[in-house]
Amino acid sequence: MLKIKSDVVNVDCSKEKCLEFISDMNNYRLLFPEDKISEWTANQDSCFMKIQNAYALDMKMEEKNEIGSIKIKSGSKSPFKFDLFIELNESKNKDNCTAQITCNANVSSALKIIIGKPLNQLFNYMAYKISTTTK
Repeated sequence: MLKIKSDVVNVDCSKEKCLEFISDMNNYRLLFPEDKISEWTANQDSCFMKIQNAYALDMKMEEKNEIGSIKIKSGSKSPFKFDLFIELNESKNKDNCTAQITCNANVSSALKIIIGKPLNQLFNYMAYKISTTTK
């Protein structure tokens, strides 16, 4: 099992507004690097894309809760099984919050070495995009 945590980012909006944004998977297109994805399709609860025109990736919203966390699971077209957790925490100032992405991926030891760093960079990028897109 590969576990990756993004940096914790500060978000300049309320936890409720941020939760509303990340609860709609149509918005996730804004969180991925534009030059790396193609064939994007989405609805509120799922999305599909190709990464670098090679790997199909589909994700489905599994859980949303009002305390500020989202759980997303890989779909059947993804090259490996994973769970993504996006956690929001209220800051002292209720007009701000923090966000962090955690991924648990079911991959072999060899694949961990290959994909660990690129996935960490991707989740840091996505967390940064949450912080800049939800303003």
